[in-house]
Amino acid sequence: MITLKKRFEDLDSFVINKKVILRVDLNLPSFEGEIVDFTRLEKISPTIKYLLKRKAKIILISHMGRPNQENKESLSLKVLCSKISAYINSEIVFIEDNIMNIKRDKIEKAFNNCNVILLENLRFFKEEESNDDGFSKKLSSFADIYVNESFSTCHRKHASIIGISKFLPSFPGMLLEKEVSNLKKLITTANYSTSVAVFGGSKVSTKIKVIEYYLKKFGKVIIGGAMANTFLSSKKISVGASVYEKSMQKVAKSLLDYYSNKIALPEDVVTIDKSKKIQLRTISDVQKDEKILDIGPQTRMKYFGFVSECSCLLWNGPLGFYEQKPFDEGTNYVIKAVKNNNNKNFFSVAGGGDTISMLNHAKASDYFSFISTGGGAFLEFIQGSGLPGLDSLND
Repeated sequence: MITLKKRFEDLDSFVINKKVILRVDLNLPSFEGEIVDFTRLEKISPTIKYLLKRKAKIILISHMGRPNQENKESLSLKVLCSKISAYINSEIVFIEDNIMNIKRDKIEKAFNNCNVILLENLRFFKEEESNDDGFSKKLSSFADIYVNESFSTCHRKHASIIGISKFLPSFPGMLLEKEVSNLKKLITTANYSTSVAVFGGSKVSTKIKVIEYYLKKFGKVIIGGAMANTFLSSKKISVGASVYEKSMQKVAKSLLDYYSNKIALPEDVVTIDKSKKIQLRTISDVQKDEKILDIGPQTRMKYFGFVSECSCLLWNGPLGFYEQKPFDEGTNYVIKAVKNNNNKNFFSVAGGGDTISMLNHAKASDYFSFISTGGGAFLEFIQGSGLPGLDSLND
């Protein structure tokens, strides 16, 4: 498990009038081409404002999406300039040039007009993902200090995450510090026998290691979303036309055999058929042409009880197809148990994937002790793994 050797406040004494290259995560969640959640931008704004108060000049770098020739134009960070400017209450200059061709004097001239510069999507450059030293060195040449405020990408060995720290004094950002502190608390201070983990979403395969980790650690693991279908199917229960992972059935079955008393699966579900007819079914009564899109009332009450009585909670992912009504009702119902938990020392953490969007959709963000902005990094860290981006700050 990682302990940061440096703190954000350690840069305080020498950041005045310095140029800071700030790695952030502007890979904001979108649905049907529109950005639907600005939480990550909101969370990094205090760090930017703090640095501006200390008279720093800031160069923002980030990736967005997975660019290719077809979608490259729509993934330019230029589209975010006005939003960023509004959140930090400061003018921004966007430099759209190829990063490898930008001269230092262009950066200097841009800073004559403003205090914040945004460079183009890092993933437009193959050198970013290959962790090319030349690319890291080029980025480093623009600034005096490097700050990593992108916990959500710290699991990646990319140039902007682990490369720049080779060439500049490097520090964690304020948000990154909070992520590490709160997620360490989840791992180290939980009363495991009375702790609950909730896992939803579509794929067991992307979360199998973390599910196994918390089956060993926690008293109860609740499974929902499409990944529950894989577990149900492994028990020879028909899930109709629902999404499930055939290749993960054997793994799911072995977990059920070994941890049968710890795993909670749906007992009733809400389905939809080809004619769009919605039905409430017990799990033994799902028809061949029906898709399971939410947990049913009986399951909601069962899950609600587990969450409302636990001492520590980890929540990752929705329990149904929450983007479409009425299939958000199961998630919304169970999540109210977080607010209703009366345990004196109750500590709750949510994060990973689309969890932030789910919480905002359910108007439940204030229910949790801490909400992580991380996706893959969140899942890796909470199973006690080190992260390359954090390790690099300690070198």
